[in-house]
Amino acid sequence: MTTNRSIRVGAAGIVLDGSNVLLVKFDDENGVHYNFPGGGHDEGETLRQTAAREVKEETDADVEVGRLLVVAESVPSEVDYVYGTTHFLKFFFECKLKPGSAPRMPDKPDPNEIAVEWVPLNDIGDPPAIPAISNEIIQALQTGETIYFEDDGVAAKELNLK
Repeated sequence: MTTNRSIRVGAAGIVLDGSNVLLVKFDDENGVHYNFPGGGHDEGETLRQTAAREVKEETDADVEVGRLLVVAESVPSEVDYVYGTTHFLKFFFECKLKPGSAPRMPDKPDPNEIAVEWVPLNDIGDPPAIPAISNEIIQALQTGETIYFEDDGVAAKELNLK
């Protein structure tokens, strides 16, 4: 017997400026936290195009999308459904700002988006970034390898407990 299964595919930009990374700050039912600018893939676009579009939508910044740094996966039953019931697979790409582009709050931000901030990559933690891939990003940047991250939902669960 076959079961209908769906996986939500998304892409995000890891926009770097020296040792700082561009993050989107949210305040929602989970509390205050950061997300890497990104979101769901749209039909007809590449994952790199998804990352560039999402960075633009969430930070108003134009970026050049480079190499794949991290692939993150979350299976709902393995993380106590902290993200809901949809299995997700998200691809995180290294990005650089295009000349003359400056991040800012977009004219039409996502619901609950409260800021766009540069945060030292080594200091992400309070508030946390979801998913918690700072170490994996650093490892990918240092080694040149793409890192697979199986999200255990710990950062999101900790937010829900606060």
